[in-house]
Amino acid sequence: MLRKRRNDLDPKIVNRLKEIVGPQWVTDDPWELCAYARAWSYEPHRRPDVVVNPGSTQDVVEIMKLANETLTPVNVRAGGTTNTGAAIPRQGGITLDMNRMSPPIELDEGSQSFTAQAGVTTYRAIKELAARGWKIPWRPEYGNAVTLAAWVNFNGMGVGSSVYGRVGDFLLGLEVVLPTGEVVHTGSSHFGKAGKFTRYQGTGPDLTGLFLESLGTMGVITEVYMRMYRIPEAMGQIDFAFDDEDSIQEAIRLLVEANISYAICVTDEQMCMTNRLPKAPGKWLLTMIAEGWKEEVDFRLRKGRELCIKAGGKEFPPDRPRAQWGSAASISLPYEPSRRQVSCGGFHPIHKTKEIFNAYNEVGEKYGLQRGMGWWTCGNYCNQFPIYVYNEETDMDMIFKAIKEVHTRWIEAGYVPDYPGPFPNMTPYIERSYLELYRKVKKALDPNNIMHRGMQPDVED
Repeated sequence: MLRKRRNDLDPKIVNRLKEIVGPQWVTDDPWELCAYARAWSYEPHRRPDVVVNPGSTQDVVEIMKLANETLTPVNVRAGGTTNTGAAIPRQGGITLDMNRMSPPIELDEGSQSFTAQAGVTTYRAIKELAARGWKIPWRPEYGNAVTLAAWVNFNGMGVGSSVYGRVGDFLLGLEVVLPTGEVVHTGSSHFGKAGKFTRYQGTGPDLTGLFLESLGTMGVITEVYMRMYRIPEAMGQIDFAFDDEDSIQEAIRLLVEANISYAICVTDEQMCMTNRLPKAPGKWLLTMIAEGWKEEVDFRLRKGRELCIKAGGKEFPPDRPRAQWGSAASISLPYEPSRRQVSCGGFHPIHKTKEIFNAYNEVGEKYGLQRGMGWWTCGNYCNQFPIYVYNEETDMDMIFKAIKEVHTRWIEAGYVPDYPGPFPNMTPYIERSYLELYRKVKKALDPNNIMHRGMQPDVED
């Protein structure tokens, strides 16, 4: 039935798009559009009317001018790995597939920075930087298919956030095409002959922040400017098992306060069962990773070991967590096509870890859901990324109820969501004056509301 539905977009718009980028980079074929109707999100599929693959910033400029002129909705898509639903065209229209914009990255070793176009994946960046002895701070939470521009749109994090923070903490600026077609450069690159070496400057407010974690609602990111770091001399890890929520929460607190970790990664025993791994050596598994000079790494691991033992942990060999993280792709159960996973994450203070976990676990037990819970620390707080596994053919009503229930309990515990909805809709919990300011900014940048219609919070007229 889906493949027989014809799109409602004016054929003249499709023809103009073909004139802009070339007919080989535009499709409105129903079969091909099906590939753009889904992402990793658990939201229902929604098909765009047309998909366009721009090859340059100027292509994007012309597309946005056309969309704004014709009031056509625009949805930006990259790797499709997000759980936010941002990749799904909720109101049809044009989907911009940015993966074609992926030439080699440009390194500026003098300013310890690099420039990448929107379609460059983190995998590409890691490989190209490593060839010159550099690195990005960490690998993203949704794998190597994540593009750098999408990473910015989500303000992502990953293994390494304990010390480096989120993407915004090493982002130096952006090139963005606004919904009306103007091109804006943020960070130091917008001023005179300055290069791309700092996000902050004395010429006004931090406009980079307008697009960071905007989920595509404010414009189309076409270039990303990021800081790069030298690959460290050494890295090492220690691995501990814990038997109760109080001890794992205390271990996380002690390690964060000591400020010795490149990464603190935590999973529960349910994640091992969901991955169909051997029985976990404890209820909780914690991996601490350190980087730096060899002597420095040895010191950090020795101190981390002392703190984990103090919190009640028992050390075990590192082969288990390596198997755990290496098999993350199996959570989606590819050999059972109707089985899917939903990740419903957020952020919370370290001292709320036990409460956040208990809410997730009790809701999972209530609905009989296979599940797994994990954390990364990011500075002084935690990013939880629980998953529930469900049957797409029979469990949709149940999974929506479960997600709403767990988020309601987390709100009471004092968390903030990693995206604002609409499943569930977080808008009612947002301060009114914040929403009004957001609405004014959105109206100024996107006067005809063409970008990512239906994304939350609800600031649309």
